[in-house]
Amino acid sequence: MPALTAVALLAVGSPARAEWLRAESDHFVVYGRSEKSVREYATMLEDFDSLLRRLHGRPKDEVTPRKLPVYLVSDLRQLRRVIPKAKEGMAGVYLSSVPEVFVVAIRDGTGEFDENKGDDTVLHEYVHHFMLQYYPSAYPAWLVEGYAEYYMTADLAKTRMVVGGVNRGRAYSLTQPGGWIPMEDVLGKRPGALKEREVYAYYAQAWLLTHYILSDPARHKLLGPYLNSVRSGDDPVKAWKAIYGDDPEGLRRKLQTYMNRPIPAGALPRTGALDPAMTVTHLPPSADDLILEGQRLKLGVPKEDQAETLAEIRAAAAKRPKDRFSQLVLAKAETAFGDRKAGEAILDDLLAADPKDEDALVALGESRLAAAPDDPVQRAAAFAQAGKLFARAFKVDPDNPETLHGYAEARSLEPMTEAMADIRVRAVVLAPQVGHLRLDAARALIQVKDIETASAMLTPLASNPHGGGEVEAAQAMLKSIDAKTGDKASDGPKSTDKASAEGDKAASGS
Repeated sequence: MPALTAVALLAVGSPARAEWLRAESDHFVVYGRSEKSVREYATMLEDFDSLLRRLHGRPKDEVTPRKLPVYLVSDLRQLRRVIPKAKEGMAGVYLSSVPEVFVVAIRDGTGEFDENKGDDTVLHEYVHHFMLQYYPSAYPAWLVEGYAEYYMTADLAKTRMVVGGVNRGRAYSLTQPGGWIPMEDVLGKRPGALKEREVYAYYAQAWLLTHYILSDPARHKLLGPYLNSVRSGDDPVKAWKAIYGDDPEGLRRKLQTYMNRPIPAGALPRTGALDPAMTVTHLPPSADDLILEGQRLKLGVPKEDQAETLAEIRAAAAKRPKDRFSQLVLAKAETAFGDRKAGEAILDDLLAADPKDEDALVALGESRLAAAPDDPVQRAAAFAQAGKLFARAFKVDPDNPETLHGYAEARSLEPMTEAMADIRVRAVVLAPQVGHLRLDAARALIQVKDIETASAMLTPLASNPHGGGEVEAAQAMLKSIDAKTGDKASDGPKSTDKASAEGDKAASGS
């Protein structure tokens, strides 16, 4: 299942009727129905990205493997076109799936403690996205969440950028009765292991603890040794006592004292004008009916919702039977849970009109894989057909992780080779936030006896604070590797890649 996170509370307004636009900048692609809003949002995201790069020592002009798509919607009703079960109060969601990693955000700006116009949720999730892209490793859950909470409050003003300001929502919750949980729960547990009412305290204390560490050179110098101790399998509470000298109650008292004083923040002067390069284009009218439904299909539609979803997409596509986008979305729905033959016929027509239509090539390849019969000979033939389609798509865009994943699946009936394992690894490099790709790559690497790289693939996923089936699978695979190699198994797996060391340095405030 895709990763999903939504935190902030918003009041939402009514949608305006307008044509969808697409604003593409260096690191983002923002979709919305107002040129002003897509330009402003892309500018804000580029500004935040440049701040993270500046503070983490990354080049300003660094090319990102895949730009992050962001879909701006006006209210909860539109958000539910992508996530039907989205709850009241959701500000937005960050979703990772093989077809795409993307964000859907409600654009508003009326939160009581919200200094970023309702965008705290997106900025929080982008910190996770950034760290997984450039510094994937095993971090304690409190640091993963605290780090995102720390940076999401950045004040992106015209003349300077302020980092480490007060997270007012989190600070407020810590002043309320019952606003704290034991520090041993913060140090040693994941949010998913707590009761719902305890999760708010967890995030608040994780933010405060991270701020406490990053605000003092002596404290953040010890963070690296602490992370190494936890990764080696030491109990996180005992490791804290050994390195920082505090038992849980002593740490709590220090944090409460820290919060009751003026919390320090750092300001950086701007080094140039804020005017990122950007191209804005208009999408076809069919996007108004189906762009969000197209995103929903990328996440997978539960069986109980498929009939209704298919009927809605068929009705919308019927309005513009000659429109490429509406026909593409219809074809994906038909091949996934409708009339596969009709869906493939649509894709054949699209490819007849444009043999280099990458979306149609990938969709048809996925359909051939899904429809492959059980008979070994026929199955091999279907997989071979799919492989040719993915190979054609690869020529159009060699950096599409969905294409690489599909091609690797099409060759999965053959013995694993280092070349095929490399394709799996390349997909992870392009979309390191997708757990499914990490699991596939690790399995392939284990088959070709590259255990060290397999462990590095699994480590960030196994440390995901939110848990889930993919996280549990990664943890089980790491324990299996440890058992076979004789290493000490632990829930905080050791990291072996260079990014881990760089990430520790970055997380330590440098």
